[in-house]
Amino acid sequence: MPIVDYGSDIYGIDLFEEGRPFRSNAYVIKDRQIAVIDTGSSNSHEVLVEGLAQLGLGASDIDHLIITHVHLDHAGGAGQMMQKSVKALLHAHPTGARHLIDPSRLVKGARQVYGEEMNTLFGPLIPVNENRVIAQQDGGRLRLGRHTLTFYHTPGHAKHHMCIADDISQGIFSGDMVGIRYQPGYTGWDFPYGFPTTSPGDFDPDVMVASLNRLQMTLHPQRIFHTHFGMSEPADEAFDFSRRGVHYINELIKELPEPVTYQLIYQALSQIIGQDLRRLGHKVDTTDPLGVDLMLNSQGILVYIQKKAAGKL
Repeated sequence: MPIVDYGSDIYGIDLFEEGRPFRSNAYVIKDRQIAVIDTGSSNSHEVLVEGLAQLGLGASDIDHLIITHVHLDHAGGAGQMMQKSVKALLHAHPTGARHLIDPSRLVKGARQVYGEEMNTLFGPLIPVNENRVIAQQDGGRLRLGRHTLTFYHTPGHAKHHMCIADDISQGIFSGDMVGIRYQPGYTGWDFPYGFPTTSPGDFDPDVMVASLNRLQMTLHPQRIFHTHFGMSEPADEAFDFSRRGVHYINELIKELPEPVTYQLIYQALSQIIGQDLRRLGHKVDTTDPLGVDLMLNSQGILVYIQKKAAGKL
């Protein structure tokens, strides 16, 4: 099981989400109290447990499970981990916390996006006892020992999203907020590439940029720990590719012909990513390695356009 030591007693466990390496990371902070940030889906549960064992930890050693947001590739396995992590508390955004206690609406929403493939992709969701769930407020803090974590509500990708700042590493555990860092091991390209993630149904480009600005200009972080995937250092690199991508998406939305369809958005998004890659000096024939995210991002952009047209933003 690949384990990455990021220094400052922070470790990454490749969860082999989707059955593939370099897709999703769980982060472990080894301190007087042990914290795990993002569990991945329930399909990745055994991989996470095996990774913890390589770090000399069992599930029962975990004191805190922290979820950046309740999308299934980040939080779908939280219930399983909480069953085994008998002393752990589960930390989430207040809006997301209730869906971990009662995941019925979360399951319904996921089925609207993934259909019958939901169980195959992510596995079952197990509810968590509400007495073990802490709804973290914006600015809330958690002291592990040497490390103190601070929680920041960061909408734009999801209304129930929060990022976690660590004072020792001067890093931010960003979930899906500060973009996806696509690794060569995932894409097959010989370079990493970054782009924001705009999956349904809460994507809002203006709100996303406001959250990016707040994180960067308030915290001045040195590094970003992406759930997808690994670390960006300096952190400004990730903020730059995230803002650049949002700008391209805003331009795409302005130029879409009526009536707007998912197919039109998918084609346009593929084109602007291809153009971005060439602008960066990369000779790539196809954006197919990003196909899953192109699909999700196109859905998210379409939902945003529809909400805006209906005055629901």
